[in-house]
Amino acid sequence: MYSLKLRCRPDEAEAVSFQLWDAGTVAISESHEEHACVLTAGFENKGSRVSLLRQFAAYEPEWREDRTDWEAVARQSWPGRAVGKRLYLAPPWSEQPTPEGRLRLVQNPGQASGTGEHPCTQLALEALEKGIAGRCRVLDVGTGSGVLAIAALKLGAATAVGIDPDESALQTARENFALNELPSLVAAGTVDCIAGGWSEVTVANISATVLLSIADDLLRVTATGGMLILTGFPPAEAGAIANFLPDAEISYLGDWACLAARLS
Repeated sequence: MYSLKLRCRPDEAEAVSFQLWDAGTVAISESHEEHACVLTAGFENKGSRVSLLRQFAAYEPEWREDRTDWEAVARQSWPGRAVGKRLYLAPPWSEQPTPEGRLRLVQNPGQASGTGEHPCTQLALEALEKGIAGRCRVLDVGTGSGVLAIAALKLGAATAVGIDPDESALQTARENFALNELPSLVAAGTVDCIAGGWSEVTVANISATVLLSIADDLLRVTATGGMLILTGFPPAEAGAIANFLPDAEISYLGDWACLAARLS
């Protein structure tokens, strides 16, 4: 095993951590010294050493061979988490009981986009709690880890379809569906392959640039009276998204925003 140690400002720690997860770390430990936050990330091999040192050059990177038990660190880094009013996200190894009145959603963290630790995922989950009513059909665009589609089924949706152009992400989604003992309905593709008006709740956790490029299709696939939930962007970009969802309710968590609107 190998580790990459970085020093950043405390207000940068969350953003740097998500970059490390995207870069393939298996676990991250956090400590503090003087006015800096120290992040130490574990990696299984040294193949990415050069690119990592280049990517994180602004954070005084230190690379070394490491005998830390990163599996143990990973388990400590991902405790169960209550999200919204009804959900409880837990890693597969968690033995903590599900809090009363909540639905347990199991996922392997850190494998693909959409981890339940990310504020955008939490915002989307809270919006799904409000938007899912009865046995509806849900479409998760850019499904990543599949957590939003899985949550939709847990919340009572009749069907939840996840689509993603990244085939490798779909494998992670299928594994997470299996962990929750749910049949997976995921496909490699984009929103233009979905029939018009099929979805009664459409959710997309993607960058603002991508959301704007597929806005017409997102509106097309969402049924009249259906809910469209969009996140994946900072508050500064929420205005551009609101241009095609003028009646949307906007929610915020940290440096991220989410828009949810009922289509008329």
